[in-house]
Amino acid sequence: MNMNENSEEIYIGKAKGPINIALIKYWGKDNEQLITPLNNSISLTLDTNVFFTETKVTIKPINLNINSPIDKNNQSQNIITLKINGKDYPVNSRIKNIFTKFFQLKIPICQKLSQKNLNIQIESKNTFPIASGCASSASSMAALVVSIFSALKIDQNKLSKTDLTKIARIGSGSACRSIFGGICEWIKDGGDDSHAIQLYDENYWDLGIKLIIVAQEEKEISSSLGMKITKETSELFKYRINHVVNENLIKLKKSLEKKDFNSLAEIIIKDSNNFHACCRDSYPTINYLNAESEYIIKAVMLLNKIYGKNICAYSFDAGSNAFIFYERVNQKLIDEYFNFVLGFSEKIDKLIVYFENKEIEKIKEEINNFVLKKPSKEKISKIINFKLGEGTKIIE
Repeated sequence: MNMNENSEEIYIGKAKGPINIALIKYWGKDNEQLITPLNNSISLTLDTNVFFTETKVTIKPINLNINSPIDKNNQSQNIITLKINGKDYPVNSRIKNIFTKFFQLKIPICQKLSQKNLNIQIESKNTFPIASGCASSASSMAALVVSIFSALKIDQNKLSKTDLTKIARIGSGSACRSIFGGICEWIKDGGDDSHAIQLYDENYWDLGIKLIIVAQEEKEISSSLGMKITKETSELFKYRINHVVNENLIKLKKSLEKKDFNSLAEIIIKDSNNFHACCRDSYPTINYLNAESEYIIKAVMLLNKIYGKNICAYSFDAGSNAFIFYERVNQKLIDEYFNFVLGFSEKIDKLIVYFENKEIEKIKEEINNFVLKKPSKEKISKIINFKLGEGTKIIE
């Protein structure tokens, strides 16, 4: 047991949170305070081999000076500090709300600490560009919630993973989907009951995901502000909520159940297109995509056309970076194709061998003509490969 100078126990927990990418998008809040969505969403949780948030939480009860001002509601006064990648950051209201939620739980350790003044230190490490459409808030808030859960040594019988998704949601909506691994659904529900569930674990379907990073800079319009603008001004968005999303959810679940990638890819692409069309329909208009994003969209559609069916799909969250989905049985073909069309390889012959029993010379000419328009290497910095991951996990 760790003790501080006043013989109070010190609570330490550490967790590693993944990013997730929505196949059916969440965009627009039903309740701004509770951070509940206007529609259900389905996502893939990615592995943490490359991009993740690792968070350590240290909670120390402290004795305030006798002359310290007392809260008028007789509530404890907590000091919370936050470091991200070694740099001090202000603690926003959402982080405070997560701790408040924990200390309101009717669990002995939570009730005990709610009566004390606490020094809470959060040390977080991110390995990916922040605010560039890579779901950094989802991984960071999921890691924070699980690290607190670990620090307080709460039994899962008293606070389940589903319960943790409800708490993660109030930090960042999509964070609830990063708690579970594999394929998850965020359920709208009513009020504070909104939560995420796991549809399939990470071993259900051997899917591959490529993240193509085309922009490292921070977004001009944050996701939170973008959602608000779209909800208030886009007529197309109203149609999406009332007619498009629920139909896409039904179709996607059928494709997942059958492991039908051809139909899955079409739904993913159409939902991404519809989401960004709603952003463009907003007033003022919002455009998260750039010229490099558009080039990648065309590259995906060209490969599917040449192959004769959907062998890959693209999706963009609120950013210009592209997520490419495929079955990992086709990993080598997908690797060679995107390496070539994005300028990381100049050898088309290594790619062409995968198009057996097709008009090779015609395909060669079509791809070569397409890459004449490829972006400069400075515009696309890297390609990162993922598979499905196990969700946010405690680091002992």
